[in-house]
Amino acid sequence: MPIRSRIAAVSTALALAGAGLLGLAAPASAGTSALICPSRAEYIDGSGGHKGARISCTGGSFFLAIRCETLDASHYRYWHYGNWASSGGTSTVWCDLNAKIIAAETRTS
Repeated sequence: MPIRSRIAAVSTALALAGAGLLGLAAPASAGTSALICPSRAEYIDGSGGHKGARISCTGGSFFLAIRCETLDASHYRYWHYGNWASSGGTSTVWCDLNAKIIAAETRTS
């Protein structure tokens, strides 16, 4: 009898835990929406030779991050981050003068 009682207790606990997890997952996924963006950011030229990028997305808030690389002999790489934008808005970001963009990523956090 003690083995059957333990099996029943474990089964009941697993069933309750599973029901609790399913109950939590449904509302969280129901309230989220997918961020929809173009396949890549638009690269832009600014005054004095600055290089930048911008992107517009829908479905949530986001920002654009770009990886820049200096044009001098050191080829130093760094990240710059654009403004937070809400759905339908545009995030714009610039590299420092005398640098180029080597990557662009849309981020949500």
